[in-house]
Parts: sequence; structure tokens; C-alpha cells
Amino acid sequence: MQGMQMFFEQLHNVFEFVCVYYSTILGFCAIISIFVMGIIMALRSSVFAGHVFGRAALWCMLIPVLFCGKLRAYFETRVGVHTIFRWYSFLSEHRWICAVYMAGIIAFAALLIYRRVRLKRLIRFMTDSEDDHLSVYPVKVFAGKASPFCLGCFKPVIVVPDSLQGAERGVVIKHEETHIRLGHLWILLAYDILRTLLWPNVLLHIGVRYLKRDLEDICDLVTIQRNNIDTGFYGRVILDCAKDMSDSGRKIGYESGMSFTTDDNYKALRKRLEQIVRKRAYNPKAVLSGAVILVMVVCAVIGLIKANSYKRTNDMGPVCSMCYTGDLDSIFVDDDQSIVTYYDDEYISINAQALLEQYPEAKSGDGWFYFSVGGYYKIPGIGGSVSWGELDAKDINESIIIIPNHSDIDIFERLIMWL
Repeated sequence: MQGMQMFFEQLHNVFEFVCVYYSTILGFCAIISIFVMGIIMALRSSVFAGHVFGRAALWCMLIPVLFCGKLRAYFETRVGVHTIFRWYSFLSEHRWICAVYMAGIIAFAALLIYRRVRLKRLIRFMTDSEDDHLSVYPVKVFAGKASPFCLGCFKPVIVVPDSLQGAERGVVIKHEETHIRLGHLWILLAYDILRTLLWPNVLLHIGVRYLKRDLEDICDLVTIQRNNIDTGFYGRVILDCAKDMSDSGRKIGYESGMSFTTDDNYKALRKRLEQIVRKRAYNPKAVLSGAVILVMVVCAVIGLIKANSYKRTNDMGPVCSMCYTGDLDSIFVDDDQSIVTYYDDEYISINAQALLEQYPEAKSGDGWFYFSVGGYYKIPGIGGSVSWGELDAKDINESIIIIPNHSDIDIFERLIMWL
């Protein structure tokens, strides 16, 4: 019974550590993402307003944000301490915020999963389209008016309303197929994961609409050029689908998939149609080269961030702490090795004279000393001590005393160190 109680206590400690640690570093990332989102929204509406592929590339700036949680600059620079470090101080004073942050992640993830599962269940009851030959992916037909969409990263499915027939349905299917082949469904999934982890940043939730607009612009451009579709006819199909969705009020697939038309306002729809009409042919090789360069730049930025961040575990160095049974609340930190002169995996070497000078009350020989040596930290202030020793004050009769070093590294501690 006692062993079971100890197990659950250790398990509780692990959960508490995960809660505090990840709410801290993800909070740092959320703060950074606010500035990054501001840069993205500013650039996409100014410098890159007329560049379809350029606007989409801007969203890659969010990828390195997830690696910014352990930057040394937060703790070791004046600017970091007076700005982003305040989140750390706030959590230290209000530990319950950590639980709220993690609960928010769980709740938001559950909501997104529920939407996807609900939509997949709806698709199961839809009939198969007779136009399966138009696509390599399964095509389902929705009875009624709604915007066409695609869904599913591992098993993609295209859904079209039965109101679309003939050439219009063919254009829509090619459009959704392009979304799938360009990996847009995977991009949306990655973005959903990002805004789940950094859910306090409201800009990320607002930005999903603009991300989908940029992906739609790319899809329009690629679909028209690859399939040699007339831009006028393509634009009329978009208008018809937008009208059908507006009349029916159905937004099936919009929240969890890539929808052919969205519930955007008239201004956004007009801008999309104007871009289709002004369509210019793009060079696939140039776009591919730009994508390769973009990947290299993102990887380089991530590498630079990792090089200036704390490691998974960081050695605390020869810093030891100790206390005496006569005053357990008073903890002395021996940072100059004046008392604990040396330690390894098996033994701890103690200077008895220096120890008694620090604790003169121990000369009576009544009490115990407890030593904590070594240890690690994930980020400053969050870590653990991995070994300890104890000494009976009655045994202090030599200038140098050697005591056994006990290690507390168990499976739970190794799990924490691995995180």
C-alpha cells in the first residue's frame, strides 16, 4: 500500500513538472508568436500584397517560433529579463496559471478533434460520386447546396454538392485535388497544432482565415495553369459556389478542411476574383527553387535558435546545498566548494572544519547534516537534484570526511530529464 502511494506521488510530481515546465516555455513561444504574427500580417498586406507565393511563404516564419521556448536571452540579457522573463515571474507567483494553460491546450485540442471526427462521420453517409475518374482521390456527393471541400491528411476525400454538374464539378474536383497534392491539408493540420499549443495568442486564431486565403490563391493559380482552365469560367464557378453557400448558410468543411469558397466578406471574394483575372503564368522551376531556399533558411534559423538555447539538461556544476536538523529551514549553498570539496557517483568529500564553522551549533554532536550535490536544470529555476548524502554530527572527528553518495535517478527522473 505504501509502495502504491509512493508511486502515485512520484507520478503526481511528474505531471506537476510537465505542467510547470511546458506552460513556461510554451508561454515564451506564445509571446514571441504575437510579434511574428504582427510582422506576417503587416508584410502580407504591404510588401507581399501582389505576390501569391510570397504571401504564403511568410507563414513559415511561425515554424521557428516553437523552438524559442528555451532561449538564453530571456534569462541572460537585460531586454529579455525586463520583457519576456516577466511571464516566468508571473507563473512563479501564480502557479495555478500553469494548470489553466495546460487545460486550455487539452480543451482546444479536444474541440478541433471533435470537429474533424464529426465531419468524417458525416462523410461516411455520403454517396460516392460517378465522377471518380476525374480524380485519384475518392469523391463524395453532398445532397444539397454547400461549398465543395477536401479533408483528410492520410486518406484524403473530396466532397462536392449535387448542385454542381458537368464541367463545373470537374473544375472543383481539380481544385480540391490540387489542395491535396500541394500538402495544404498538412499545412492546416500543423497550423492547428501550433495554435493549440499557443492558444493564448488570439492573433493565431484570427490568422487561420488569412492563411486559408493565401493557400486558396496558390491553389487557384496552380489549378488554372496545370489544367489550362479559362479564367472567366473558373471565376464564375467560384461565384456560383459562394452564392450557394450564402443561400444555404452551410459551412461544412470550412473549419476542418480546405473549402473551395469560404464565408469571407465580399471584399475578400472580389480580391480573389481580381487575382484570377490578372493571373500571370509562373515558372514551376523558379517556385521549386524558392521553396528549397525557404526550407534551408527556416532550418538555418532553427539551428541558430537551438545554438542559443538551453540544452535538454544542463549541469548545475559544483554547486552543493546543505542543511542541519537543528534548523532545516536554513539552507546553505556551497558555491565555492569550501565545505563539499569533491564528489563523484559514489562518494562525497566534506571539509569538517569548514562545516563546523558554518554550523557551530553542531559541535554538540546532536543532529544530522543533509547534503544535496550535483543536479541539473532545464531552464534556470526548473530542474532537479540527482544525488544526496547524510552525516551524523557525532561522526565529525576528522578534517576530511567521506560519506556515501546516494543517487535518486529513477524512471520518473529519467523521464523528466528526457523531456
